[in-house]
Amino acid sequence: MAGGRGPLMLHIGLTGGIGSGKSTVARLFGEFGAVLLDADELVRDLLAGGESAAAVGAAFGPAVLAADGSVNRKALAALVFSDERARRRLEAILHPRILSRRREILDEILGRRGEQTVVVTEAALIFEAGTRGEFDEVVLVTAPEALRRERLQAAGWDPEEVRRRMEAQWPDSRKVPLADHVVDNGGSPAATRAQAERLWRLFQEKLHAAR
Repeated sequence: MAGGRGPLMLHIGLTGGIGSGKSTVARLFGEFGAVLLDADELVRDLLAGGESAAAVGAAFGPAVLAADGSVNRKALAALVFSDERARRRLEAILHPRILSRRREILDEILGRRGEQTVVVTEAALIFEAGTRGEFDEVVLVTAPEALRRERLQAAGWDPEEVRRRMEAQWPDSRKVPLADHVVDNGGSPAATRAQAERLWRLFQEKLHAAR
């Protein structure tokens, strides 16, 4: 479908603000049978060394590089989440590389798994990064901001870091009209699961209808 990967493969983008519970919903889709990709893992791989890490070091200085040539992600985050121009510079470096690598992985999955495959990519900045066109459909996970902060605090996040991350992301009110589906993860685990199951059935129907 989107991206020319064949008519019987469905590529779903899964997004949501920090603390919304994207990973929880992703795990549910994985349990149902989806192949899961995580944009954060792709970023970690890119920053582990090589050309991408070198490009980040050239843009932000040697202070963000470790002795082995990898990027110190904590030092980099301290820079980019307090400076919008720096964040945009980083995105300009990483986003094209992430897209290229993800397309390679999707081709590998299609070759390995064949048709009738649902791939779910978890990515926080689908709308912000302008990559909506990479996906056949986008699922937005939402939760009240107070609950999101509570979850992050319980997980040990620094409140100031949470504030910076939230400010770097669009609010749900801006993303909801752009999403194809919304999962409300502000209630019980059973309620979230029921919503994910409903979407999974819908995805399967779409795959079968495309045969």
